[in-house]
Amino acid sequence: MEDWRDLVFSDAHCHLGSRQFDGDRDETVKRMLESGVRKALIICCSEHDLLEGAKLRDSNPGFRLACSIHPQDLEEDSSPERLEKLRNDVLGSRADMIGETGLDYYSHPHTKEEQMSFFRAQLEMAADLGLPVDVHTRRAAADTLETLKRYPVRGIIHSYSGSAEMAELYVKQGFCISFGASVLFKGAKKPAEVIAGMPADRLLIETDAPYQSPVRGHRHEPADIVAIYEAVSRIRKTELRDLTRQVDENWERVFSR
Repeated sequence: MEDWRDLVFSDAHCHLGSRQFDGDRDETVKRMLESGVRKALIICCSEHDLLEGAKLRDSNPGFRLACSIHPQDLEEDSSPERLEKLRNDVLGSRADMIGETGLDYYSHPHTKEEQMSFFRAQLEMAADLGLPVDVHTRRAAADTLETLKRYPVRGIIHSYSGSAEMAELYVKQGFCISFGASVLFKGAKKPAEVIAGMPADRLLIETDAPYQSPVRGHRHEPADIVAIYEAVSRIRKTELRDLTRQVDENWERVFSR
């Protein structure tokens, strides 16, 4: 097996602040760094995650921090006070991005109205603060796209599973598209087709760790992203070294002011 230790892999979406890593967070970070995963966007949608995520970002120069109110987290509290607190959290933590925010009509269709209100408010906040956004969208592609068109924001469409046509429209809006472990599943033709046709300068790769593990019973973690990179390099018929270089350039562009 070829030695890839000199390559830099980036995880465009992971939840390292999650309670699922409380027992071995330091060891998880050590494994990812040893695997060459030196850059990561840590998504924080709770106070606990933000506290732990901010510590990691501040002690690892390649890490970035995002915080937001998740679209699945509005059932019990959709009060304006949550948005005021979010703005304070973003400023207090010196967050690099707002996310993941967006729309989820798959698991929470009953909170569509609240989701849209909070999505718009967070996009407005991102525009006001000059921050990129990380976007969650499930069964809501059209509404997501039309909403994004109203705000001067850019960023990442997370864990993409839609069509090549919709991906092209997101790209036209200035967004990068991030793909996860779905490419590792047998018969995953749709994501492979989209990845094969993606503009090289808009492609990102993620784990969504600890979620979306491709192996039953295995907690997903950022070190696993190397296998996703390898799959994407095969799909795009490009050398892994060239892919990591391009993705790293895309990563840096997302966070450039």
